[in-house]
Amino acid sequence: MPSHNTEILIVDKSSSIRATIAEYLGDDYIIYYATDAEEGWNLLQSNESISLVFTDMHMPFADGMQLLQKVRQADCERIANIPVIIITGADESEEEKKSALNIGATDFISKPFDRIAILSRTRSYSRFNKQIADLEKKAAYDTLTGLYSNHMLLDFGHKTISFANRHNIDASVLYVEIADTDNLIETYGSRSVETIVSTVAGLLESTIRQEEMVAHLNDGRFAIVLPKTKPFMAHIVASRLKKAVEDLLFDINDVKIQVCLAVGLCSTEVNEKSAKIAFEEYCVHAAHALEASLKTSNKRIVRYDEAFDNRIDDKKVSHAFSPHESVESTHNEQLLMDVNAEYISSILGGDYSNIPVEQLPSLIESLENFFGYALEATQDNKKASGE
Repeated sequence: MPSHNTEILIVDKSSSIRATIAEYLGDDYIIYYATDAEEGWNLLQSNESISLVFTDMHMPFADGMQLLQKVRQADCERIANIPVIIITGADESEEEKKSALNIGATDFISKPFDRIAILSRTRSYSRFNKQIADLEKKAAYDTLTGLYSNHMLLDFGHKTISFANRHNIDASVLYVEIADTDNLIETYGSRSVETIVSTVAGLLESTIRQEEMVAHLNDGRFAIVLPKTKPFMAHIVASRLKKAVEDLLFDINDVKIQVCLAVGLCSTEVNEKSAKIAFEEYCVHAAHALEASLKTSNKRIVRYDEAFDNRIDDKKVSHAFSPHESVESTHNEQLLMDVNAEYISSILGGDYSNIPVEQLPSLIESLENFFGYALEATQDNKKASGE
């Protein structure tokens, strides 16, 4: 029996044709109607659950052939691959049907309709479309960790960056990696390391918010996309993840071990040109920052900024550069030493004009990190006290 969730679109100018197909299909399907190709196209774009389309070949204004062409040329894979059954009449020639096949028609039904023909085609193609969707869903997940794959990461990342650019808000990308995996494999074996990776994957997924995404890239390296997240908040997220992973205790061959998590951070707040940067480029930036983190003694959280562009090679991270790092970094430690009591007094007293303009950008960043930390610490304290 077909699923009650199967949704079908019927596009035909004739109300009697639409009613006949709907009657033959019965109550096993959710049916949407459109009187022309333009209306049908709008429904396909707005409803992701439609899994099969019936459309008349010839209609006033925009006909079924135009709808079919739009469907097959759609950028959206879901729409481009949807089965489209063309409704034909006695007037349609073999040449017209051949043209429809060349464009990508899935099948044809002819008027007057045969109930069994409509039911068999509907069940066959809707079932086939569901099988394809299930296969795509399986391919969307990494087999080791159960997290999203690279394909889903890119799709989600593109949408996140596009939304951030359209609405002038920030988004951030984290690249995190379980450090020294090669040494772990050599010491404890690949099976044990796979257990570590899958455990860390589960922890990362359970720690992020529902609107965020974590994907397993390879060999204990993960990418995390944080929509609507400023850099200082992304740093807080990174700090929380790093602590949670490093608090884990693994028992391997009666040996208790802990792992270290390296983190690279990149944000759309990097520079004024960010609106022109594709998601893949943010991933490259985050990967560069991660490589820098891996070279630090305690795998500090390293943030990519404009200074990176002058210090790194496009193909690999240089050993010589000293990238900008977040609160833990040497840069910020020095910054805090430089911000003397006069600046702090000016801030607390509201005498902001006493602070040199050139000092403000770095000072803003340090204070953002502090306020982010203070906000989260306050919220945690309220939860702990039951307020």
